[in-house]
Amino acid sequence: MKLKTILLLVVGSIMTSTAQVNYGTPTNEPLPAKIQGLERMIEVINFPKENDPIKIKDTYYWKHLTSILCKEGPIKIIEYGAFLFYNGQWNLRKSYPLKELDKNFGTSKQQMLQGQPYTWANNWRKDERLFGGWAMWYFIGEMSNGQKVCGYETIHTTSNLLTLKN
Repeated sequence: MKLKTILLLVVGSIMTSTAQVNYGTPTNEPLPAKIQGLERMIEVINFPKENDPIKIKDTYYWKHLTSILCKEGPIKIIEYGAFLFYNGQWNLRKSYPLKELDKNFGTSKQQMLQGQPYTWANNWRKDERLFGGWAMWYFIGEMSNGQKVCGYETIHTTSNLLTLKN
């Protein structure tokens, strides 16, 4: 009997750890406090907007890119990162070091020039678990007149595994 109970517990925990997880879909939740009240002057584009994963060896990859653009004038990025949606709200996943902006997006000293797009082509999510969810990339910048502005955009990563074809 003890062995049967232990086996059931082990099998149950394995099934729970490998099951697909769904963290919900944002509908009309408030923006995170970091960007509330800031004028949206940085365009953010994630492509594809709905992102299906592929599996390579034991890792799932959601391959996408993120681009940023400002049309109103030069903007110096002072913070950027990503939020994840779960528990019915946007939760900070990570604020990235500013030096990574220059490396990943190709800016110089975090400065965006007017009309110049900047793209992080390999902005991939990867995980050993297959699960879908929503993320929101955000950028906070400062105009030459000192006004703080922002940009943000969501991306939906699915659990719809694509089959690799050679």
